[in-house]
Amino acid sequence: MNGWMLRLIALILGALSGPLKEELIKFAKTFREQARQTKNPYDDFAADIICWLLGIP
Repeated sequence: MNGWMLRLIALILGALSGPLKEELIKFAKTFREQARQTKNPYDDFAADIICWLLGIP
């Protein structure tokens, strides 16, 4: 995926309304916790990208 596409997705996610963004952040945190419990390193990678796009440390 091109760098500009990641930046565009991050900008769109940043423009979400408050309640929707809160729900998406809650999902991403749960997803990351579940990904870390699997043996597949790509699960962790995908979860980290999603969290990065949402600005979750």
